[in-house]
Amino acid sequence: MFRPAVHRLPLVMVLTLWLCSAAAVLAQNTPPSMKFTRLSVKDPGINNIEAISFLIPAGWKPEGGVQWFPDYSILANLLMRITEPQTGAAIEFLPMQNFTWLTRMAVPMQPGTNYLGNILWQPIPDVSHFIQMFYMPQALRHLQGARVVAKEDLPKLAAEVARSFGGQSSVTSARVRYEYQSAGRPWEESVYCTLVYTNWQLGTLWSVYSAYAFRAPKGQLDSLTPVMNTTVSSARLSPEWYGGYMYVQKLFQDRMNQSIKNAAAISATITRNSEEIRRMFSDSYRQRSESQDRISQSFSEYIRGVDTYKNPYEGRPVQLPSGYNEAWVNARGEYVLSNDAGFNPNAGDTTEWRRMDRRDSRGP
Repeated sequence: MFRPAVHRLPLVMVLTLWLCSAAAVLAQNTPPSMKFTRLSVKDPGINNIEAISFLIPAGWKPEGGVQWFPDYSILANLLMRITEPQTGAAIEFLPMQNFTWLTRMAVPMQPGTNYLGNILWQPIPDVSHFIQMFYMPQALRHLQGARVVAKEDLPKLAAEVARSFGGQSSVTSARVRYEYQSAGRPWEESVYCTLVYTNWQLGTLWSVYSAYAFRAPKGQLDSLTPVMNTTVSSARLSPEWYGGYMYVQKLFQDRMNQSIKNAAAISATITRNSEEIRRMFSDSYRQRSESQDRISQSFSEYIRGVDTYKNPYEGRPVQLPSGYNEAWVNARGEYVLSNDAGFNPNAGDTTEWRRMDRRDSRGP
C-alpha cells in the first residue's frame, strides 16, 4: 500500500514511438540465444502455496514477494523487483490501491483517510500526475527530480480493461518515460500505469488496475523492453491462491476484520477447505484469466520487438522477444530462443522440448 505525499500510509501489485527503428535496435542487441525460466512466487500468508508465476530471463534475480495488508480493500500486493545483476536493469511491480472520493460527507474526513478500506482521495485523471503524487514519495523516490522525456496514452489497453469491467467504468492507461542520474550514470525508466474510475451516487470509486516500471542504463531500455514485457505478460495467478484471496476478501467485505487479522487461523481454514474454496471461485478465476490474456495481448501491441507464440503444453499465447528463428518450451515452463538453424534443446537433454510456431497476434 503506498503513501500519498501528505499522509504516511502502510505500503501494500511512457513512451512515444521509438526514436529509431525497432528492427535496427534488435539487430544490434539481440543475443544469439536467450532462455527464460519460470519463477514461482510463494505466499507465506497462505501456507506458502504458489501465488503467482512469471517467466524471467535466466540469470535475473528476484527480490520481494507477496505482502498482505488487512486494513485495506486490496488485501495483498506483489511488491517485487527483478534485476539483471550486471547492468542493474530491472522490472519493478508497483503497489496497487483503491480510492474513494465522496461529494457529500456525513462527517468531514481528511484526504488520505482509510475509508472502509479505500484511501479517501480526489480522482487524479492524469497518469503522470498520479505517478508524481503517489509513487514518487516512496516506491519511486529515485524519480524525484527526474525529467519526463515522453508520454504515450495506451487507448487499446484502456479499452480492453474497460471491457473487463463491463463497460461501466472509464479507464486511462499510459506509459511515461523519465531520464535521471543515479550513481553518476544516466538512466531511463518507463512507468506503466492503468487507472479505473467508476462514478456512483455519492462520488467516485477509482483504483490502480496495474502499475510497473522498466528501468535500464540510458541507451539500453528500448532493446530490453521486449524482454521485460515477456515477464509482465506471462504473469499467472495460481487458482489455489486466487481462491484463498477471494475467500479472505469476502471476509473483508463482510466486515470480519478481526478474522482477517488472525492470519494463522485464516491460513489453516484455507488449507482445510482449499478444494472447496477453489471450486467456489473457479468461474471467477477462469473469467479473470481470459480477460488477462486479452489485456496482455493489447499491451504487447504497443511493444515493438515482440512475437506471439502458442504454448503447446498450456494452449495459451505467450509473448517473447522477436529477432529469433527458433522458440522452444518444455513442460516446466522454460523457454529457449535461438538463431541457430540446427539448434535442438532435446539433444543431450532428458527433458522434452517442443518447438513453437510463431502466430499472428490477432489469430486464435
